[in-house]
Amino acid sequence: MEILTPKGLKNPAAPVLVYIHGGGWSGGDRFRMTRPDISGVFHHCAKAGIICASIEYRLNSPKASAFDSAIDCKDALRFLVKNAAQYHIDPTRIATIGGSAGGHLSLVTALGDPKKYPGDPELAAFDPATIRCEIAYYPATDFTDEKLAGRFLGQRATLMFGGPADQKRDIMRLLSPVVLIQKNSTPVFCFHGDKDTVLSVDNSRKLFAQGKEVGAEIQYVEVKEGTHGFGLGCSPTVEEITATAAKFVIEHLQR
Repeated sequence: MEILTPKGLKNPAAPVLVYIHGGGWSGGDRFRMTRPDISGVFHHCAKAGIICASIEYRLNSPKASAFDSAIDCKDALRFLVKNAAQYHIDPTRIATIGGSAGGHLSLVTALGDPKKYPGDPELAAFDPATIRCEIAYYPATDFTDEKLAGRFLGQRATLMFGGPADQKRDIMRLLSPVVLIQKNSTPVFCFHGDKDTVLSVDNSRKLFAQGKEVGAEIQYVEVKEGTHGFGLGCSPTVEEITATAAKFVIEHLQR
């Protein structure tokens, strides 16, 4: 974990935004925070007196499923709550952000019942009382939907879910934000490019529709000509996306 504290911060207990990196659940690291769509949000938040953190988690392998990745993300927040005084963090004002696999994991971290993602026993008593908001860029949202999750349901399922898909339905549900979102869920803001060929825009469309159906607080921007990672020539631009995302985070963390 990298913890970035704004220079000259005087607040003894500041809000924190936690970034969860992408990489197909099997790659990437905490330094992907330097991506323009994340670093731009960090810059806006730093100016508003918000601490930013970037974490790592177990990557998908024969020894670790995507569920293990989600548990590690939950534990990262528990670690921050446990050590809030040391890092000058207000444990009641935490938000998450991520893109791609990290967008998916940030949604699971924000929406999933912590008790169903047990991790390090020494951190078990430190679940955040609440997560103020969540930003997801181009995430996967529903592994129970064969159309959306088809490429994860064959041979890769054993790696992703820790066993064949037909034997891991419970894990697949715990990794599906569309299943997790409820009326009283953490406020969510999704951004997804309409030309995304890695994770279909239908992922965010479905999450937005489900969120609206259950009465959750959810917003969605479909990025025109946006690819996986948004890219050049998209509308809104990456700069506009980061400004909108940061405004959402700042408004929720400064309440």
